[in-house]
Amino acid sequence: MKARNVMRSPRCRFLIAVASALSLLATTGLAADFGLDPTASRDTVYFRSTAKLEFIEGKSNNIEGRFSVDPNHVDSGVTGLLRVDLRTLKTGIETRDGHMRDRHLHTDKYPYAFFEVDSVTGIPQRLDAGITHVGKVFGFFYIHGVRRPLEASFEATRSSESGREKLTIQTKFQLDLDDYGIPRPKALFLKLAETINVECIFSGYNNLAGTAIELPAWLTRE
Repeated sequence: MKARNVMRSPRCRFLIAVASALSLLATTGLAADFGLDPTASRDTVYFRSTAKLEFIEGKSNNIEGRFSVDPNHVDSGVTGLLRVDLRTLKTGIETRDGHMRDRHLHTDKYPYAFFEVDSVTGIPQRLDAGITHVGKVFGFFYIHGVRRPLEASFEATRSSESGREKLTIQTKFQLDLDDYGIPRPKALFLKLAETINVECIFSGYNNLAGTAIELPAWLTRE
C-alpha cells in the first residue's frame, strides 16, 4: 500500500503558501501609520529671519498630517505628508502678523504650506527606543503656490506614550524667498532676511489616523 503524498494536497500547498507569506512579512516588516494629534497643540513649526535690522520669529502650532514607517525596518520605506496653516502664524506683534499674512505670504490665496516626504537616509534599519537618530529627509516643500524639491536634516526619537508607539521628529532647513516667489514689501524689506530658517518639531502616534490631506496641483520649480 502506497503512502499518501500529503504535500501535494491543495489544502497543504495553501497552508505552506500562507506560512511563507507570513514569514516574508515578518522578515521585511510592514510600515505603520503614525498620525499627528492636532488637539495636543504641542507640535510646532518655527520660521526665523535674521536680518540686519531685526530678528523675527514666527511660529504656529497648527500642524496636521501623518507619515508611514516601520521603526523596526526603516529600509522598507518612509513616506509622509504634513500641512501647516500659515494663517495661524504668530510673530508676537499683531500688526506684523497681518503684514506677513496679507503682503508677504498672501494667505488668502495660499493658506497652507506642505511638506511631502519621499525618503530618508543616514539612519539605521531599526530605531531603538530612547536613542536620537540623525539623518536626511528628501521630498518636496510647497508654499506660496510653488512646489520645490527639498533636502533637510532631521532627528528621530522612538518612545511610547499612554501605551502607543511614538516617534518624535525634529527637522531643519532653509527657505529662500526668491525660490518661491515670496516678496519682501517695503514694510518688511530691511527687516526680513532673504533666507528663512525653518524648524519643525512634531510627534506621530501609531494607529492614530491623522488628518487626510490633499496636495495642491502647484507647478514644480527646480
